[in-house]
Amino acid sequence: MTGKKICILLLIIIAGIFLIEGSAYAKEPQFRLDTDSLKISKGESANLVLSMTDAQDAELINIDGLDNFDVVSSNPSMSTQIINGDTTIQNNINYVIMPKKTGQFTLCGNIKFNGQTYSTNKLQIDVSEGNNTDDKNAKDIYVKTILSDSEVYFGQKVILSYELYSRYNIENFGFIDKTDITGFIKKEVPQDKLKADYVYINGKKYVKYEAKQMYLSPTKAGTFTIPSLKFQANVSTGDFFDSSKPFYIQTDSKEIKVKSLPLNNQPADFSGIVGTLTADAKYSKQEIDLKDSLALNVTLSGDCSLDGLKKIIKGSIPGFSVYETEKNTEEGIENNRYKIKKEFEIILVPEKNGEIKIDPIYIPYFNPKTGNYEKAEIPGATIKVKGDMPQSQVQDGSKSGTSSSAAETIKVDQVSYEPQNNGYMTLKLKKNYLLIGLLVFALLLILAISAFLLVSYRNKQDKNLFNLYQQLKNTDDHNEIYNIFNNMIKYRFNLSLKASPRNLIADKLSGSELANPVLEIMDYMENKKQPSSEDKLVLKDKIKEIYLKLKKQNVS
Repeated sequence: MTGKKICILLLIIIAGIFLIEGSAYAKEPQFRLDTDSLKISKGESANLVLSMTDAQDAELINIDGLDNFDVVSSNPSMSTQIINGDTTIQNNINYVIMPKKTGQFTLCGNIKFNGQTYSTNKLQIDVSEGNNTDDKNAKDIYVKTILSDSEVYFGQKVILSYELYSRYNIENFGFIDKTDITGFIKKEVPQDKLKADYVYINGKKYVKYEAKQMYLSPTKAGTFTIPSLKFQANVSTGDFFDSSKPFYIQTDSKEIKVKSLPLNNQPADFSGIVGTLTADAKYSKQEIDLKDSLALNVTLSGDCSLDGLKKIIKGSIPGFSVYETEKNTEEGIENNRYKIKKEFEIILVPEKNGEIKIDPIYIPYFNPKTGNYEKAEIPGATIKVKGDMPQSQVQDGSKSGTSSSAAETIKVDQVSYEPQNNGYMTLKLKKNYLLIGLLVFALLLILAISAFLLVSYRNKQDKNLFNLYQQLKNTDDHNEIYNIFNNMIKYRFNLSLKASPRNLIADKLSGSELANPVLEIMDYMENKKQPSSEDKLVLKDKIKEIYLKLKKQNVS
């Protein structure tokens, strides 16, 4: 072997050694656990990141200590970095966590890679008792849980309110958990009835949102817990591509005691009304004719439940026929207290003449403030009825008898255009003409209904959604397609795909048959970093299917 060949061989061997050493160095795995805050309060959230560098097939076994926290969301991400020809691949698992209790907790990740088990660094997180709802220590964003009463009687309605206070510009907000409450029947106040206003706390300006309000009716006596719930508020960032940043908050839990009603001195006609009750009544007339009638208008109001009260007059009123109608019911919330107003109209038709005395009417209720059974009074009255009874009724002594001689019979017959001997007029139509007329009427009715449905269909076409979809069709930019698709979902469901966790997206879209297709597109966007033209066509076809479903739901 010549000297030249020996030199070339040595150079190849030396280069191979350097390449092997460089490759071994580049593939040395690194595992790390990081958080944005080591000191948090109960009810607040923190971001936790488990990073795995140069460990492509690494598998997370568990994170010790994570069972002391609720995992609000968990999302994987990957990044690639090339410096001077050296490639570094990093896989992250991004968590949003909320503490279940106070104390000191140590977190450490355990990973399996190439048949070995690795451990990350340890993080010690201190969790203190939260002061989210204390105005003296108010944070820039927090939620208050307000219960109108912590101790009530069975049958008494309670108001549960959640108020969001923020110094940020809120894009949207909502509960992650379902607001199921054991021991109560709940009735939520419609979203369009909830309000927002500016308030000042410690000299700082906040926006106060009525996030949720509900009426609670206890189903049994006992002590119950209003659970703490996870709440998400998306704060506007002003960025075009990432328009909002999520904040996660945990509401305070509340305890409520429901007591049984006392049986001592309970009225026999007690109908279960619990609370304070006021009766306002007015007679329309004090003097009427025998052939006339009068109205007794009654308005009941207070902070009690009147769901079970359908009639005021349980029996009869001597001297009158009674016709009762429930006219209107209004319930609402004032200063976080339950309020109700219920109106009744009672028509009284006299059955005799003279002065007829109406006794007061009493409605029993239990007053929680005094702990006693009380009565709301509808005042009585003396009504003067003028006029004479019909002669036949006087002779027969019957209230319902009618003299045949005094009665007048009116015969209604078909009308004719030519006089008949019997003195009546009749209208004669052939059966086939009548049938043709009915068919023409039915045809016109069908045409009118079809025109109405067509106009309704056109009115229901969502032009804004259509315009967004047209913009999406006209662009070939991968990121722009996803941005417009995000705006379509945000427009229809008030939900940002970029700022919301996957479980919230799946929950909000579950009833529309769109959850799986939307999540597929999200996965598609995360995996296709540099899509081809064919990939973009596939993406547009998937979005077209979702658009058609949105369009169909809007019309139906």
